[in-house]
Amino acid sequence: MRFPVRAVRGSWPAAWVRRVPRLFRIDPRLLLDDMPSPEDFREAMALVHVGDTIKITEADRHAVADDLLIDALDLTGAAIVDIGVSDGSTAVDVIPKLPDFASYVLADLYLELQAVRVGRSVVFYDHDDVCVLVAGPRLIAWPSLSRTVRALCAPWLARAARRRDQRVPVLLLNPTARALMAEDPRVTARAHDVFQEWPAPAPDLIKVANLLRRLYFPDDQLTRALGVLLRSLDEGGHLLLVDNSREVGMGPRAGLYRRTGDAFTVVAETPDTPEIGDLVREVRAA
Repeated sequence: MRFPVRAVRGSWPAAWVRRVPRLFRIDPRLLLDDMPSPEDFREAMALVHVGDTIKITEADRHAVADDLLIDALDLTGAAIVDIGVSDGSTAVDVIPKLPDFASYVLADLYLELQAVRVGRSVVFYDHDDVCVLVAGPRLIAWPSLSRTVRALCAPWLARAARRRDQRVPVLLLNPTARALMAEDPRVTARAHDVFQEWPAPAPDLIKVANLLRRLYFPDDQLTRALGVLLRSLDEGGHLLLVDNSREVGMGPRAGLYRRTGDAFTVVAETPDTPEIGDLVREVRAA
């Protein structure tokens, strides 16, 4: 995005939107609504740029990986951790397909933003106190992506800074995920960094989808994260890696790996192996 400013659909003539749809986005202020539609929530989530990632997701995105997992592994009584879960939509897809599991944790480094209203606009901050989005009734801006945009947003940022005590938390979980957590006490959420070991007790399965990508991290960091995941599992524990490739003609890729000693062994993979499958085979727990 060369100039990180976009217009809000519905606030401009419809003919303009039809002519140049790439310049228009959904109003992200709906993230503060009590019950937005799941589809609108996912579209608004895709506007959130946090850290080195974008919170893009959609329903039924991991169907191939879900089938591979369920066919290869009996998860009865399993403790499952889903890291990089984004808004939880893909967890909502797979949980009804699972047998009687013990627990399912929706984990993500960015589970929550802070927001403050400045007039009709809303200023969003991540947990590092970085302004990641300014959303007004007609325009949306990403100050963290451009010095010029940050300068243009300075009046709103200054007013937002004076209202720090008025910030409210914004849970970045889809309404369907929130409803599932309310209905099923086995399903919970927590903030977690994939570069930190999961605290004991070790889960039976860790799923990481569309996070450990060369799009986001160099190989040395990917290897470090895989080492952390390996050490987070006990002997016989499993890792499910998923990536939805952007390569034309390539479908979703997934791999299921078991901790055996100080390394991962392959349990099952899709015909197109995960992007970092080579690193998985090389990583060691030491």
